Amino acid sequence: MKCRSLLRKACEYLFIMALPLFFFSCEDEEVVEEPDLPGNYKQTVFMYMPWSGQSIYSYFKKNISSFETAIENNHGLDGNALIVFISENESVSNLIRITYGGGQCRRDTLRQYSFPGCDYTTSAGLASIISDVADAAPAQTYALAVGCHGMGWLPVGTEVYTRVRMAAAKNGSAHLTRFFGHSSDSEYQTDISTLAEGIRSSGLKMEYILFDDCYMSNIETAYELRDVTDYLIASTCEIMIEGMPYAEIGIDLLNNDFKGVCDGFHSFYSDFRLPCGTIGVTDCREVDGMVAVMRDINMTFPFGVNDVDSIQDLDGYSPTIFFDFGDYVSHLCTDEALLSRFNEQLGRLVPYKANTETYYSMISNKQTLIRTFSGLTVSDPTRNGSIAGEVAHTAWYRATHQ
Repeated sequence: MKCRSLLRKACEYLFIMALPLFFFSCEDEEVVEEPDLPGNYKQTVFMYMPWSGQSIYSYFKKNISSFETAIENNHGLDGNALIVFISENESVSNLIRITYGGGQCRRDTLRQYSFPGCDYTTSAGLASIISDVADAAPAQTYALAVGCHGMGWLPVGTEVYTRVRMAAAKNGSAHLTRFFGHSSDSEYQTDISTLAEGIRSSGLKMEYILFDDCYMSNIETAYELRDVTDYLIASTCEIMIEGMPYAEIGIDLLNNDFKGVCDGFHSFYSDFRLPCGTIGVTDCREVDGMVAVMRDINMTFPFGVNDVDSIQDLDGYSPTIFFDFGDYVSHLCTDEALLSRFNEQLGRLVPYKANTETYYSMISNKQTLIRTFSGLTVSDPTRNGSIAGEVAHTAWYRATHQ
């Protein structure tokens, strides 16, 4: 009996001594994410990086690495999936799944595309690629991050697209920025309406579309995309060639934390070598409500704004193409009740936004003070001869000037 008692006490002693080691081991061991299982994702984020020229390709690769940094710092994707489409050149593209395990990210090439033409610039090509993404990483919801060059709502091949851009590129002191599609070759550019049709044809609707491009936070684009995404995240101005700071905002994008996205963007570009950056989050479900308000304002004030130069400009073009939406309406509408309706709807339309004190344009190669910022631009009052005739043909203009 005495031996049993001594043995029991010895076992209890060893057990108690082992407890701290057990808990220390659990605390010190890295949490390993659950294996990726098809259909097990909360959301699939699709990074879409079509061929946009050699000058920006290296930055695309850095963007992917930055997103991986965010995932590794977070010890996983929080039950989400990340799929990347990136073009190596004009004809070869890869579809890549990024996963996490053992403390680091891994890239698996799911498919290589060899396009006979620029199929990814057509609605059918886009729909096919999006369907491949859904098959590879089925999820409850989907989101799209478009990385390339951008030019807002302007149609493919618009003269200002190439003439001004190429002139700026020759300026050796200019800082590089981004556009949507290819910066100079219209063969590789994509219209916003084509993107919308591609998403629509895929049968999916995006939780958000993030444009890692210049000038994409405009009301014309939001109107085109209103039925294929809930939110539009983009810059009103040119965005530096480095693009979105994915290391800072990647997890926010996975989890749809739009305030976190704006805060991370603002923090990064406030400390950037050239402290310039603007971002807006547009709730596209509120676009039709804004159409109703703007239709009433345009009917009441059909002659527009006389002093266009007094409106906050958010580009480097001369004459201006992209004006701050809120400031434009404040100059247009002198009816207090109507203006109050507009501002209330604008607050619902743009729930989150952020900006530095100035914005930068590669085109003018200068920083410009931001006096007022609504998170969206509009081109209604432009007098730029290269695109003035195109404004009235936008779906937004037709909807708000009936």
